[in-house]
Amino acid sequence: MSFRHTIRSAPARSAGLIGAAALTLAAGATVTAQAAVYQPTVLYTMSNADATQGGNALLAFRAQGGDVTLFGSFATGGDGTGSALGSQGAVALADYGQQVLTVNAASDTVSDFAVGWGGKLRLLGTAPSGGTDPISVTVWGRLVEVLNAGSNSVSGLWLGDEGIHPLDRADATASLSAGASSPEQISFTPDGSRLVVTEKGSSTIDTFPVAGDGRLGSAVTTVATGAAPYGFGFDRSGDVVVSDAAGGPDGTAAVTTYRIEGHGTLAPISDVPDGQGAACWLIVNPDGNRAYTANAASGTISSYDVAGNGDLTLRASVAATTGGHPVDLAISGGTLFDLVSPQGEIATASILPGGDLGPASLPVMGLPASATGLVAVTP
Repeated sequence: MSFRHTIRSAPARSAGLIGAAALTLAAGATVTAQAAVYQPTVLYTMSNADATQGGNALLAFRAQGGDVTLFGSFATGGDGTGSALGSQGAVALADYGQQVLTVNAASDTVSDFAVGWGGKLRLLGTAPSGGTDPISVTVWGRLVEVLNAGSNSVSGLWLGDEGIHPLDRADATASLSAGASSPEQISFTPDGSRLVVTEKGSSTIDTFPVAGDGRLGSAVTTVATGAAPYGFGFDRSGDVVVSDAAGGPDGTAAVTTYRIEGHGTLAPISDVPDGQGAACWLIVNPDGNRAYTANAASGTISSYDVAGNGDLTLRASVAATTGGHPVDLAISGGTLFDLVSPQGEIATASILPGGDLGPASLPVMGLPASATGLVAVTP
């Protein structure tokens, strides 16, 4: 499947698609020659607009080379909060990129979309999140788990043939640890046997055993090695790679790796500062040997090499400069994408051989300040 190559200009209906915020594309924005240009990537972020702004919607973009073009806005059937959620994983891919899930934090629901030709979306259904203020969602097969920040809980849903629906069982919902504060992200482990939840405010990380039918065990809590654990991913060995926001713009941000022990506690492996401020969002590349952190207080992205045993090496304290407040990250082919919020931008940087980043550019501007979450898929 291929798309017609588009020029860097917004469709005529762009302003209406995303409400009062008009979307423009930065003139002359380019990505260096190393970027993948052969097949377009589709990006999805959510507006997180509240009821007064017309409700939440997924915004869809085609990205090819240096061009990133808005081509659709798709209502979720729920409401956002009207401001950025400050979490990781508010939008997630399912069914090998054939479905997209998003949270509706103000409606306490989760929406499920089918991905059609050219990346266009069709709403399959919306279901209760099993708690209040859902901010992060993760998928394993047909099992969906949601992090509800308002109720400090995780809850399961199911992707059925006719859309998403709650699991009809009491043990499909579990509470975070008693002292948990400011949860940020939920994710299945690579083998699907456990859930991991980071909790910035309490500097703790919970794991939950999870069965294939959605039965959840009790939280197993580990005090984080680094302060304010936030976003995370997994390396090629299944170790957890976590960003440590560490409280602000004083250069104390870091990344920590942990091995998950048999009973669910986390054993620290490596803890390496990046010299930047507020490393909040983090992504691990598909090969599992490199991590990139978005340093929200510094306007930069740092890069790390991740060894097979989980050891970290800081590759570049400043691998790219986005400016503003970089948040959610996505990778597709040879390009790293970064949502810059509340500036309402998407930055791109080519991933060079060996993992270094090329200079960042800003081909998208004018997104809603509330935009949250970012995923990339090649249809």
